[in-house]
Amino acid sequence: MTMTTVEELAAPAWRSGSAIVLARAQARWRSWLPLLLVVPFVAVIVASYAVPLWYQVQGKRLLVVTSGSMEPAIGVGDAVVIQQVSDASQLRVGQVITFYPLRSRTLVTHRIVGTARIQRVDDDGNAILGPDGKPLTDPWVKTKGDANDDADPNITPATSVRGIVREVHPGWGVPLAWAHSPLGRMVLFIPPLLVLIVLELRSSRLLDRAALREYAGLLKRRSRPRDDVPSGGADAPDPA
Repeated sequence: MTMTTVEELAAPAWRSGSAIVLARAQARWRSWLPLLLVVPFVAVIVASYAVPLWYQVQGKRLLVVTSGSMEPAIGVGDAVVIQQVSDASQLRVGQVITFYPLRSRTLVTHRIVGTARIQRVDDDGNAILGPDGKPLTDPWVKTKGDANDDADPNITPATSVRGIVREVHPGWGVPLAWAHSPLGRMVLFIPPLLVLIVLELRSSRLLDRAALREYAGLLKRRSRPRDDVPSGGADAPDPA
């Protein structure tokens, strides 16, 4: 007589249950894996736009430094936060400012080393007088980069100053500049879009398969004979 132990009876059930759990875990992992691949790209995209926007909401601007004229205080790849100047009286010697030099559309960040009031003149070089008959003057600043031996060749009108540097964030400028560059945008936007397209195509394919299975089941149910209808038909003669 052959005896079957409890272990032999339980082993197949245990293996079957483990296989089901493993299969479910693998299916769940496969469904979450594409989203996990997209999350880092989305996080970097959101951060690259949210950080400048955060300062903009506070009335400030975040700018990336691209030259070393202010080293060691501000280096290449650093980011500076500037606060807008509403009045020339806010400008002081020793402040670091961001401005447009004369006849230039490139922002420069240098330190103020002097201030002056320059008489306003017309196109012919004549002094412009105010209502009181006195010459009108405008505030100007003289600037210099900390790493430069000489001051900037031209003085700058206060109206060209875009802001006073309030914060310096070392190294922030490198990832921010890359994220907003054409290459950075391609790297950050294209892979997530491809993953989403693949997921959409896969979802459509699964829906099509489900629809086909449902349609096949419907046809099978319609072709199956009904139990409540006699096989001989309504007019079939009674057997003798």
